[in-house]
Amino acid sequence: MAKFLDGAGVQAALTEIIKNAESELYLIAPYMKISQQTQNYLKNTDKMNIQLTIISRSGAEIPSDTLAFLNELTHAKIKLCDNLHAKCFLNENQGLITSMNLHEHSQTHNWEMGINFFKSVDPDLYTDALKEIKQIDGASKENPKIKIQSVKTTTQQKSRQPPPQKTIHKPTQAPNKGLITKMLDSVLGEVAYCIRCGEPLDGYDIEKPLCDKCYPIWAKYKKQDFPEKFCHACGEKKPNISYQKPVCIQCYNKLYK
Repeated sequence: MAKFLDGAGVQAALTEIIKNAESELYLIAPYMKISQQTQNYLKNTDKMNIQLTIISRSGAEIPSDTLAFLNELTHAKIKLCDNLHAKCFLNENQGLITSMNLHEHSQTHNWEMGINFFKSVDPDLYTDALKEIKQIDGASKENPKIKIQSVKTTTQQKSRQPPPQKTIHKPTQAPNKGLITKMLDSVLGEVAYCIRCGEPLDGYDIEKPLCDKCYPIWAKYKKQDFPEKFCHACGEKKPNISYQKPVCIQCYNKLYK
C-alpha cells in the first residue's frame, strides 16, 4: 500500500531506491545539485552496471561540481525535458513521487513530502508511474554538456562487437596446465584477475573470481548470471563473462578441454 512520507522519509526513500536498484534507475527532477552522499550511492550503481536515467528541466542550471560528477558515469543517460515540473524517482521495484528536487538544498532545508510505493503492493500505481516516466524520457533530449557514454553510444559499441560466442559452463575441475606452466606458476605465482574490475588476484580460483573490494557488491544480490567485464584467467575484456561463467571461451578451451 502506498505510504505518505514527510521530508525525512522522502530523503530516506530516495536513498533506498538508489541503493536497492538492480537493473535500472530513473531520477526525474527539474533542478539538480547532487549531494556528495547521493553521488557516492550513484557511483556504486554505476559500478554495478545499472542503467541510470537522469532527466532535469531544459534551461535549469546544473552546478559545475554536479556536471563533473555526471561526466564520470559510464552507464547513464543524462537528458533535458522542456517544462519539466514532476519529481519522481523509481527503480524496478519501488517508486517515489514527491515535491523534492534532486538538490541538496531541497534535501536539507525545504519542507517536503511524498508518496512511496512498491510494484509488488501497488502494481497499477507503479505501472502508471513508469509509463509516464517513459513518456517524459521519450520527450527529452540528451544534455549537450554531458560527454559520458550514453545508451546510444553503448548500443553502437555493442553492434561492432562480434556475435555472442558459444555459451560455456562454469568448470568444477582444476584447469589442465602443462608442466612448464605449472612450474612458472609455482615460481612466479598463479595469475588470475577480478572479473569485475580486472585487478590481479593472488591466485586462480574459479569459485572466487572477484577481488575483496568487488565481492561485497556482488554478494548483495548474488546474481550469478550478472554480466561482468574481465576474464578470470587472461584478464582481458571479454563478452559473456559472469560469476557463473568467469572465463572466456578461449581460456576455457585452453584450460579445460
